[in-house]
Amino acid sequence: MIDSNKIGNQLKAFRKAKNFTTQDLAEKVNVSQSYISRFENGRAVPDIDMLEKILAALGTNLASFFSDDREELPDDLLQLIDTVKTLSPEARVKLNEFLILMKNGEYED
Repeated sequence: MIDSNKIGNQLKAFRKAKNFTTQDLAEKVNVSQSYISRFENGRAVPDIDMLEKILAALGTNLASFFSDDREELPDDLLQLIDTVKTLSPEARVKLNEFLILMKNGEYED
């Protein structure tokens, strides 16, 4: 059985990680804002075609959406992952080096 609340909560987390409003997402998939809201609030479940369109607009896919790995991540970490995906390989290396310095307490403002 499909858990509409789980799907809705996950859609909301993915949308927030992209810093999209429900209106932003609705415009990207050419539906009404209330249509997106119904999914996020667990009042409806999108059919597979609509879910694929929504996920494509969010820069992800069905496999990632239904992966157990992502559902436990907080919104800020999802946002960070999505941002890092847009960086060049060189920028990712530099970011990782910076994060290691921060983690080790070697970086000061």
